[in-house]
Order: sequence, then C-alpha cells, then structure tokens
Amino acid sequence: MLRLTRIFLLFCSCLLLTGYASFAGNGDNDKKQNKEEKSTKISDIQLDSANRIHWTVLHQQGLMSFSVEQFLNEHWVMVGEVVGDSHLETNEYSYSPHFTSGENRYRIAWSEDARAKNYSNIVTSVSKKAEVLFHVTDDNLQVAFSENTLYMVYNPYGFIISRGYGSNIDIAEYKPGMYCVTYDNKVASFEKKVVWFSHSKHPIVRDNKPEPFKRAKKPYEMTPP
Repeated sequence: MLRLTRIFLLFCSCLLLTGYASFAGNGDNDKKQNKEEKSTKISDIQLDSANRIHWTVLHQQGLMSFSVEQFLNEHWVMVGEVVGDSHLETNEYSYSPHFTSGENRYRIAWSEDARAKNYSNIVTSVSKKAEVLFHVTDDNLQVAFSENTLYMVYNPYGFIISRGYGSNIDIAEYKPGMYCVTYDNKVASFEKKVVWFSHSKHPIVRDNKPEPFKRAKKPYEMTPP
C-alpha cells in the first residue's frame, strides 16, 4: 500500500512539473511574440512618379537612422541617410536619390540596439536617362563626364581618393598612373599621364616617359630623349 502511495505521489509530481513547464514555455512564447510585434518594421516602400522613395515605419522607438542603399556594380552601396526621432506607431519618410541610367534598385537598411541590420523590400525602376560618358581632357588635368553623376576614384592600391557628385574630377595633383573610377552604373579606368608645367596656361602632356639619356662616343656628350 505504501509503495502504491509513493508511485501515485510521484505521478502527481510529474504532472505538476509538466504543467508548470508548459505554462512557463507559453509565457516565454507570448513575450517573444509581443517583442516581435513591437519591433521596428518597414511595412511599405515605393517609388513615386518623380522617382522619390517613400517608406512607412512601424513601432519606431526614439531616434533611428535609416540608410538608403542602391545596388551599384554588383554591390549594395549607401547613397543617403534619413534620421528620425519619434515614438509614434506609424512614421513616414522619403528620400530623393540620384538616378543612374538603366535599372535602379533601392532598399532601406536600419538596426536596433547595435544588432544585425534589417532590410526592407527592394524597389526597382528603369530610368530613361542617357548613358553617361567620360573622357580625360586634353591637358590631362580633369576627368569630364557628359552630365552630373555620382563618382568614386580608386588609386592603384584600391583606396578611395576622391568621391562626389558633379560633371568633372580635378586630377591635377594625381600621380601619373592608372586609376579606377565608378560612375553612373559603370566601372572604368583612366590614365593620368606625365604633365610638364601643369600649373601653367600651356601644360605639356607626355604620352610616354622619356628614355634614359644615352652616353655618346665623346665624353660628356648626351643624346636628347
């Protein structure tokens, strides 16, 4: 009889522990679900007829930064930023990016409490802009674009040495050599040649480096390059 009583009590204890664990688990799940429901989300993102990006933020908690990213040359690149401070359930933001020729893809990135980044859906638009062209000017002191464009110039070691938005790049102080430039939705390269008297009104551009001076048969006589 005593043995049956012990078995019965043990059975009841197991039932109570199982019920408590289930209750605690449901409580944790409810907290997790409520936390997910209250986390910051972008519910809607779209481009209007003027190519301005609009997005709606839900459950924003105070000061937040939203990065506008564009897909350029097989990479997502940050092209703008919008900062908002609000505790409203719904907040609306917008940004006017610089469109490139061809297809333009954008998304919004944000993070909370230094955690991993979150991303919105991607919006796409095809621009009717003409293709942007460029050339190095005859005096070898500027890179000229056919129209204003976002650009970045990389030196031979892969470091960005110039970036901006405009129709030309001043390369007067660049060392001779090859450089990479990203512009519009393209990647290209250009050469900064040797320039004599670059700060004068009549700079001289040399296509090739001068050959070393060669000694003539007579002493101290040098052949010109």
